[in-house]
Amino acid sequence: MVVPKVAVCPICGKKTYMRIEDGGYLKEYPVRFNCINCRALIKGTYNISLPGQKGLILYNAKVEECDVDANSERILNADYVVEISGELPCAKVKAFDGKIIKTTPFINATDKIDMMDRINRLSYFVKNMEEWKAWRSIAFQLLNEGSTDYVPEALKHMMGEYSYKCDNYLKALHCLQEVVQEETKHLFYPESEDDIIAGLIADLAVIDRDKLHQFVDDKGGTDTLVSDYRKVIEIFSTFMNIYPNILPAETYMRYKTPEPLLGIATCSFEDLKSFYQDAYESLLSLLYIPVCMDNILMRSDYTSFDSAITGFVNDPGFRGARGSDYAKYVGMDNGKKADLINNAEPIQKTLRIPVNKDLRNGIGHNNYKYDGLTQTITTFDYRRRNRIKMQTSLMDVALDCLGLARAAVVFGEILLFILRQELRADNMHSAIHPRFYKKVGQNDRCPCGSGLKYKKCCRNDIGEMKPIK
Repeated sequence: MVVPKVAVCPICGKKTYMRIEDGGYLKEYPVRFNCINCRALIKGTYNISLPGQKGLILYNAKVEECDVDANSERILNADYVVEISGELPCAKVKAFDGKIIKTTPFINATDKIDMMDRINRLSYFVKNMEEWKAWRSIAFQLLNEGSTDYVPEALKHMMGEYSYKCDNYLKALHCLQEVVQEETKHLFYPESEDDIIAGLIADLAVIDRDKLHQFVDDKGGTDTLVSDYRKVIEIFSTFMNIYPNILPAETYMRYKTPEPLLGIATCSFEDLKSFYQDAYESLLSLLYIPVCMDNILMRSDYTSFDSAITGFVNDPGFRGARGSDYAKYVGMDNGKKADLINNAEPIQKTLRIPVNKDLRNGIGHNNYKYDGLTQTITTFDYRRRNRIKMQTSLMDVALDCLGLARAAVVFGEILLFILRQELRADNMHSAIHPRFYKKVGQNDRCPCGSGLKYKKCCRNDIGEMKPIK
């Protein structure tokens, strides 16, 4: 069902006919679109549970009812038209000829996506966001402030739908990671999150433990690992603030046939750029960890890099840190590290970090232009301001934000795997989520990646878990 309303621009007074998707599972979603005439950004929300105006609230513009001519069925009080949906890609704002548009964003999408998948994703998203706002986010805030002891209480000692005795901080971190996995389940597409994580742990499981310990010891011990994990958690908790704004992109990545002319009516570039820059920098600053894991797996030494990195840091023209190849690599610019990601190696290929150096630099140097009508971001050469470096769409930036959050989940799994191995010597043990153990026999290798048999590893922890009624 489409609810018709008219927005009156507070700057130029021009009027935009809003075709608002009403109903479904989203009780509230943000509204963002630009006036064609003066380009003012109109902001608001649509809440289906509020009385009056069908829940439409515009923060910086007035709302009118559509003035429809009874004879011609033309809308008389609109200059432009825009589609608005909280979960679907929509037609961008354009000039309006007065004719009432019969189709809806929902109908246009029915043959392009799996509708049952859409329903399941929306109901899952709404439930998780309600719980996130009510109590889950507190655990992330506590960890970010260093209050690890209170994380289990904040998560109600839950590992997903199971009770879990959090008697050490590693278990608390795994409960926290389960929340991350649950909230980001639908960002993994077309591969499933469980398959990616299970495959990642299987690759890490064969890593040489002595070499791994040497790496951890040299990088500053387990406290440094926990500090790095806090960086990953910060990415995730910040992502939750913009997640409702980019649900149309989560739908768009499932489109059977991409339609690049479609846009988003729930965010502007301003809503996304800070998250993009911060997540980009944080993840690339931690990139040496999965790279070093691949070094151990592939070349038996965390300081032994692939030929591309070795060739780059030993080139006579290399400008950067001095010392060993490892020191040169760690001191390298994040953008160059991104260039040297090797997707042919087992750990790095799971990351799929969306890398756009020109976009990141444009944001960092405030050297970009955003056209809200075409939803196009243009960045320029830092030295030659009239030279275009790149152009991308708001939809693609939103997709990259989803990808950065997805990569953060994988980074968290890598860090917690390393912690599990290191803390075993201190008799500190924890299990991953029970779903990974469902088909495991007593004498099978434990899914947590310890290399031990299940009966000598996680069996007791899993046995203590009880479904929460």
